[in-house]
Amino acid sequence: MSQNEDPKPLVLLANNAYVIGVLSPLSLVIYAYERALIPLYGSGPTTEHLNKFVILGALLAAVNPVHLQPWVNWLLIALALTVAPNANYWVPVLTSREHNAILGTLKTHAAVLLPLVIIMSSPIMRALDKASSQTGLPIQRNSASAPFVYRASRTIIIFFVANGLARDFWSTLSFLRNVSESQIYLALAAVYFILFIFTVPAFSFSKPKKAPKKLGPKRKDTPPAPVKQSEPEFTFKSRAAAAIAFVGLWATSYRIFSNPVLPHPLKETFTHPTHPVKVYSSVESVTGLISVAEWLPPDQQGGPEDELMHSARYLRASHSILGGVWTHDKVAVLPGEEPVKDTFGTFLGDSIYSAFTLQEAVRLVNSTAKGKKGRWQNALVIGLGTGTSTSALIRHGIDTTIIEIDPAVYEAARTYFGLPDPGEGKVHLEDARAWVGRRRQAIESGDNLPLYDIVIHDCFSGGGVPQDLFTKQFWYNLKKILDPEAVVVVNFAGIVKSEATMLVVNTLLDAFGQCRGFHDVFGDLPQEKYKTEFINIASNLSRSFPCSSHIIIQIFFCTPSSTPLTFCKSRTSDYLGSYLRRHILSSLDTREVDLSVVRDHAGGHVLTDTNNPLGPLQEKQGGHHWEVMREVLPDYHWETY
Repeated sequence: MSQNEDPKPLVLLANNAYVIGVLSPLSLVIYAYERALIPLYGSGPTTEHLNKFVILGALLAAVNPVHLQPWVNWLLIALALTVAPNANYWVPVLTSREHNAILGTLKTHAAVLLPLVIIMSSPIMRALDKASSQTGLPIQRNSASAPFVYRASRTIIIFFVANGLARDFWSTLSFLRNVSESQIYLALAAVYFILFIFTVPAFSFSKPKKAPKKLGPKRKDTPPAPVKQSEPEFTFKSRAAAAIAFVGLWATSYRIFSNPVLPHPLKETFTHPTHPVKVYSSVESVTGLISVAEWLPPDQQGGPEDELMHSARYLRASHSILGGVWTHDKVAVLPGEEPVKDTFGTFLGDSIYSAFTLQEAVRLVNSTAKGKKGRWQNALVIGLGTGTSTSALIRHGIDTTIIEIDPAVYEAARTYFGLPDPGEGKVHLEDARAWVGRRRQAIESGDNLPLYDIVIHDCFSGGGVPQDLFTKQFWYNLKKILDPEAVVVVNFAGIVKSEATMLVVNTLLDAFGQCRGFHDVFGDLPQEKYKTEFINIASNLSRSFPCSSHIIIQIFFCTPSSTPLTFCKSRTSDYLGSYLRRHILSSLDTREVDLSVVRDHAGGHVLTDTNNPLGPLQEKQGGHHWEVMREVLPDYHWETY
């Protein structure tokens, strides 16, 4: 085939398959590294600079003038992967204790990820050099700089193929959720050790023997006696036997190289031997690591430890808290009421976050026909968390449908946080946007389905929200499945007077016509603090817990009704025996946020499917959210999962 001819499809496919094949181990390492780091640093800080280090490592491997023999490469990679499990845990543990998310991830990437990419990219470069030029890469054979350009161009392949496989292939394999990062690293290490065994040069264990001397006079022109080479003792059979012996030894001893991360899924409750932490459940699921843990009470009451927050059970998603409840001696209910229980009969107290209780104020809306009579019938919850507000709706007799993308979150809410059974056909464990779209189509097709009176939209996690659930198109789809006078409750966290909040408010007003906003702060929030003041999220957890980083939870109540949105005063029956509900709901009129100060009155800035900067805007606050979480709970909580 001439250079001008197009490559045949099968040849091109074979060459591309070859490229993907040699890059698969590196892509799996990137996947394992990122997954292992997110529970300690969160998704935003972890991924912010990760790609840069992958590119840098591949580039350094490309320009490296030292070319090692394959067997040396395999040995180095095997050794690096053997220490990777503990390096991938202990390095971020130590750097995260400095409480600087960006600097900590940079140090971790440099110490752990960069060496792995360099070592594993070196043999990949050699493999790509042997690949046919018909992979589509330009080769400057006649240029003086061809060797450098040729190899440096491979950096692009390594980055895009390895990252693509890590994000779009390995992450979709559900069976990997039950395989720990230690097992991934050490299984790959075993493969490279076996490659080393089969490629190390043949050698003999004995010294070469000289030929025996001949008797008689030695002639001057007689050549020296040749050295008799012994046959190499490390033959293919010997290599195969060594490989089999290694596999047997590795299968029984690889666990000594594992890190101290708990097995996922966790089969039995784990109590930390030195810290007051108990982990009930921990599993890699659809949205990442989901775990239920508890901050145990101190051994001695009245001591220094008793001044800190404790006796709280919380639901953790990677490096974020989705919610929690008080336990042990901090369980308190109004006189004559019974506490909520989990499935094991353990008493549970109030929510550790007041924002979820604030959502329940939707029942106090009295500007609609159903609201005036208190006859709310159907509610839809998008994003469950621990189910605080969802449980309240069900306990008040409202038929409630739940949409939660992560099955592990729903299982945790039902098992450990007292969520009642919503009933058959009322739980949908899937993406909310797809579900709402199908529901709209079914209603428009004439299906006799009930319309919802109440929607609670709470998808905040890990410092941000799924941006596609905040666009104009999503809200308009949602309106089609609502009663004309329905009330939609939206949870959004961040600075009150910020671009992100402004875009959310503008889009909600565009979709529904009217909204009112309320904050969850324990105290006043004057307008002069909308832009500069953040409210301590930990202040909702413990009055004695010091913290310097702040964030506001904002709850928006919106309706398509033309009647101005109003609320009635709360009553004892609204509190369900909760002191927190009594405090929050009875002070609702003091919590309002003036949305006229927040919104863009021109009305031109709204979130759409084609113009949605909400994700990048929230990523800027990812480091701040991480620091807040580190102040809410001590380091050892985040390091135990």
